[in-house]
Amino acid sequence: MSVFYPEQRPAHKLAVIQREVILPAEASGVVTVVNDQRVDVRDVVARGLVPGKFMVIDAKAFFKLKTAAEVDELLLVTVDDEVDELKPLAGQTSGRGKRLFSPVTGRVASIADGLIVVEQLNAVIDLEAGLRGRVTEVKAGRGALIEATGTQIQGVWGNGGRAIAVVVNEGQNPIESATVDVMGSRFSTSVVVLRRPITEDILSAAADQNVAGLVAPSMSVELADLAHVQPYAVMLIEGFGDMRLNRAVAQVFQDLEGVQITLDAAQPQVWDARRPEAVMNVQPKGSDVPTRPSPNLTLRAGMGVRVVGGDHSGQLGSVVNLPNELVLLDNGLRVPCALVELGGDQRIFAPLTNLEVIG
Repeated sequence: MSVFYPEQRPAHKLAVIQREVILPAEASGVVTVVNDQRVDVRDVVARGLVPGKFMVIDAKAFFKLKTAAEVDELLLVTVDDEVDELKPLAGQTSGRGKRLFSPVTGRVASIADGLIVVEQLNAVIDLEAGLRGRVTEVKAGRGALIEATGTQIQGVWGNGGRAIAVVVNEGQNPIESATVDVMGSRFSTSVVVLRRPITEDILSAAADQNVAGLVAPSMSVELADLAHVQPYAVMLIEGFGDMRLNRAVAQVFQDLEGVQITLDAAQPQVWDARRPEAVMNVQPKGSDVPTRPSPNLTLRAGMGVRVVGGDHSGQLGSVVNLPNELVLLDNGLRVPCALVELGGDQRIFAPLTNLEVIG
């Protein structure tokens, strides 16, 4: 068969991790590290400034008024006034009746034609390294490339949050029934690893217990919006649906109980190679040799893979053989496949496009 370059979503217990730590595209900043410098997890790599956005608030529509002149009579601010979410922009001075508040902290930039324009304050970003390693490249004004050794597990979806905390596995006692006292619970300020899908009750319990993050195999797509607004990071290993955490990844997290983790629950973007991932600094022991990343990796027999489609989605296995001929599937299609051995000596033909290399 022809050469196939599979998608790579690492689940390495020990690997050389190369991580690009970069300010957001809209930010301007300065890099605070130099080449070959050693950095720790919370060391600041770059500082940046994100310009505030302009929020246009239609006061006339909010109060259901016919003319802009009627809005002027209700105004409680003028141009250049500083405002926040607690300060009303317009309404009755007596405090009774409907009142319009600013959605952000900022400055009133303009008032015209029944519209109030609020300029949001600039946001200052201190970009942390996120892992313990060495700076191998400095990107002027943007950030740096850091190389480290440790455990790396990538997911498929994140809510955009980020956390640096210790790993706590849920175990036999569900997070929803955990005891909470003045000191919190055993999950407080930790990244909690679940082996079961996230539910609405879990999201609520995690917020009540002040967790730093949640790592889980899956979640109903209907909970995506709710996960987005949580004050903690959320990462899915397998994706949306009703899948449990595979044993290999679960064992890695179990072995790292109490170890500090950097959870970057990045939201997948079309033009961005960044993925949600968990990184833990682990040093090699004895003759252990860390796996090095290879962007030109080709699929071959013996490779560890994850099935990402079909009836066996989420299962791990290893490639036994790569047939030269196309394989006829149950759906009637003939496609390039790999013979993959799953747990329990089960073997299946999996389309190449349904396989990811996990290391």
